Amino acid sequence: MNALLEVRERLIRFYTDYDVYIRPLFRFALAVITFITLNDRIGYMSQVNNLLVIIILSVICAILPINGIVFIGTLLIVVNSFGLNVGVGAFAAVLYLLMLLLYFRFVPKDALAIILTPVAGALHMPMTVPVVMGLMRGPVSAITLIFSVLSWSFVNALPDTVEAVANTKGASMIDVLQAIPGAMLNAKTILMLVTFVVVFLIVTCIRELVSSHAWEISILVSAIIYLGLMIAGSSILNVKINLLMTVLETVLSAAVALVFEFFCYNADYSHTEFLQFEDDNNYYYVKVTPKRRPRYDLEEEESETEEVEADADEKRFVTRESSAFEKKFDGINLQSRLEESLKSLNTNQNGRENRSADTSRGNAGNADKDDTIRLDPPAPKPEEDAKTKEEALGQTRVIRK
Repeated sequence: MNALLEVRERLIRFYTDYDVYIRPLFRFALAVITFITLNDRIGYMSQVNNLLVIIILSVICAILPINGIVFIGTLLIVVNSFGLNVGVGAFAAVLYLLMLLLYFRFVPKDALAIILTPVAGALHMPMTVPVVMGLMRGPVSAITLIFSVLSWSFVNALPDTVEAVANTKGASMIDVLQAIPGAMLNAKTILMLVTFVVVFLIVTCIRELVSSHAWEISILVSAIIYLGLMIAGSSILNVKINLLMTVLETVLSAAVALVFEFFCYNADYSHTEFLQFEDDNNYYYVKVTPKRRPRYDLEEEESETEEVEADADEKRFVTRESSAFEKKFDGINLQSRLEESLKSLNTNQNGRENRSADTSRGNAGNADKDDTIRLDPPAPKPEEDAKTKEEALGQTRVIRK
C-alpha cells in the first residue's frame, strides 16, 4: 500500500509542477478522441470529416477552456446532421440550442460528463459516469446526465434509423422529423436514463449522509443498484441485454471508480479523531480524518517539524549584534581589568590613609612648637597687592586686543 501511495504522491507532484503543459495536452487529446468518434459515427459532411480539420479544431480546443470542446462538438453534430438532411439539421440545431442554454445556465462545470459519456459507453464502462459525478457533484448535475444520454442517443439514432428514413424515396421532411423522437427515446434510452439518474442520486445521498467510508460504500451500493436496475428494466421494457457482459461492465466500472477515489479522496479512517469543545453559546463536535500519505513523506514532515522547532529554540537565545562602541572592548578580559582596578583602588586608599595619618602627626608636632593657631589667612603685603593688580590689568588689555 505504501508503494501505491508513493506513486500517487509522485503523480500529484508531477501534475502540480507541469500542469501548465498537461492541461492543454489533455484538452487536445480529449478533443481529438471526441471529434474522431463523432465523425466516425455521423460523418455525413465531407468538409468536416477530415483529419486536418479535426487537428485544427483540437488545437483551438487546447487553447480554450474545456467547455470549448462541448461547444465545437455540438457544432460538429449539427453540421453533420445538415449533411444528412435539412430537416434533421434543423431538429438538431433546436435540440442542442436548448441543451446548451440549460447547460450553461445550471451546470457549466460538468463538461467532462457530457464529453466522456459516449467514450465510457464505447469502452463498456457506462456506470462510471453517474458514479463519479455522484461523488463529485450535487443533485443539480442530474441535468447533465440527461443531456449526455439524450445527445448520445441522438447520435446513435441517425445512422441506425433516421438515415434509412431520409434516404427512402418519397419520404417527406415530416416523415423524417417524426422518425427522430421515436429513434431517440427508445426503450434502451429510457432504461439508461432511469438507471443513470437513480444511481447518481443514490451515490450523492450516501456521500452526504454517511461520514465514514462514504465513497467506498457509495461505489459498492451503486454497482449493486445499477446491476439490479439493468436486469429488472430489461425484463420490464423488453430490452435485450447480455447478462454476462453487463456484470463485467459493472465490475470494470466499479474498479475504475475505486481508482478515481484513490487519487481524489483517499481518507485514512483508521486514524480518525473526535474533538469536542464549547464556547458561551454552542457545543462543537468535530471529526478529523487525515489523508493517507506515504511513509517517506511523513518522515520528511517530522524532520521538517523538528528543524523548525530547533530553529525556534535557537532564535530565542540569539543575542543582538554588538554596536561599534561595544566592539572596542572585544578581546579584553574585563574580569582581570576589574580585579586590577580594585587592587589599585585599595592601594590608593591605603596610601591616602597613610598620608592623612602623617599629616595629622606633622600638624600635631607644629602645634606643640607654636601653641597659637591662626584661623584667618595672612594679609597680603602692599608690594604683592600692586603686582597682582598690574598683572590683572595686563591680562585685560590682551583680551581686548
